[in-house]
Amino acid sequence: MTDQLNTTLKAAYAGKVAADLAENAAEQDRIRAEIETLQAQLITLETDHALLESVSAALGDTTGAVPAPRRAVKKTADVAKKAASKKTADAVAPKKAGAKKDAAKKTTAVAAKKSAATPGGAKAASTAADKGPALTELIHAHLSSQSEPRTAREIAKALADANPGRNVNDNLVRTTTERLVGRSRVDRVKQGSTVYYTAKADAAPAASQPGEKATAAAS
Repeated sequence: MTDQLNTTLKAAYAGKVAADLAENAAEQDRIRAEIETLQAQLITLETDHALLESVSAALGDTTGAVPAPRRAVKKTADVAKKAASKKTADAVAPKKAGAKKDAAKKTTAVAAKKSAATPGGAKAASTAADKGPALTELIHAHLSSQSEPRTAREIAKALADANPGRNVNDNLVRTTTERLVGRSRVDRVKQGSTVYYTAKADAAPAASQPGEKATAAAS
């Protein structure tokens, strides 16, 4: 009787442990998916930030310094906690994102009008055009000449060494390369916490976009 009871209890505990393991694994998958969503939103915000910085630099705005975003390494538990608390705001996130993009477009349009109205605006545009190819073309050409994938930092260092007269930094190169990924001209592979980029051999250069022109002017 005792042996039968022990067998029954073991079976019950084993079933409970198996169910808990499955629930734990499913919860980990859910949190990882939310972390990836937050990382994608962060990349979008960094892209917008770099665009606004380039527009500000093109306008020669020195009236006030805007603090750069903090880049602290977050623990997985902290990121997961923020991801859980963010679920409530997911319903209004698309509206905020749309409003942010509209504001960025208006800022770019206003900057273009101010540049055209300024006496030295035409000269500044001509100087920007004389600086050489757009940053997207420099990045794609560099990646096309490499036999192995490269990180944004490696790309930025190579371009800075080859073009000492241009303003090239890690954040600007990362956002510009992500723009090439969106145009299917560059492949993006993530290994652990590191992102690597490779150029697509059959990708044809695309026409420069408004945001790209502003970035080229700043660099």
